[in-house]
Amino acid sequence: MEWIGVERRRLGTGLFVFGLVGMVLAAIIATGLIAGGVAARNLDDRIAVDQARLVDALGRTSASIDKLAAATQNASATLHTTGAMVAQADTVIQELAGLSDELSSNLNFSILGQQPLAGAASKFQAFGQRLRDVEGTITTLQGNVETNADDMGALVGQIHQIGDLVSELGDRVQSFDRAAEIVRLIVGGIILGGLLVLWLAIGAALCAWAGWRLRKAAAEAPGQAQDSGPA
Repeated sequence: MEWIGVERRRLGTGLFVFGLVGMVLAAIIATGLIAGGVAARNLDDRIAVDQARLVDALGRTSASIDKLAAATQNASATLHTTGAMVAQADTVIQELAGLSDELSSNLNFSILGQQPLAGAASKFQAFGQRLRDVEGTITTLQGNVETNADDMGALVGQIHQIGDLVSELGDRVQSFDRAAEIVRLIVGGIILGGLLVLWLAIGAALCAWAGWRLRKAAAEAPGQAQDSGPA
């Protein structure tokens, strides 16, 4: 026999298989929803605890950044002071080099064709030359110290900017108070999903039951084998 143009046994088999597949899928989705519900349990409390820990960590990070900025500022000031001292040392060395040249000239005198202090004059002249060599090195050192001091001064501003960003992030994390609302939405979605799965499971069960009934009715109908042949 046929029903709506389809042999009843085949139609019953199709409905039965469709219903079974639907119930299996519903069971899998229900398992996922149950797992999600278990995971969402006390989620707002856990979020609050993690939020407090994050705020504390950001606060300690901000304090460390402030200390780093202060240390960098002190280092920059120390380098500027060192640069000034190096400049003073350079001035003193210039004066010593000039004094050494003057002594060399004054000691390089002749008495009756003799230069009794020629050795000392030569030593003072060599000493003046060594002082000028040191002066060149000190001048280079002064330039490097001043450059580093300026770089560290600029770095202080960047460190303060990072500290401000961390502080702002900490304030935003601390002011976040929608965890409970998010958890309620998640729980509501799980409940709605559960109702939908229940509705699908009922529909699948009805399809499976209807398919089983059609197969049973087809098997009990007289002359089924002659009318339709093997399923």
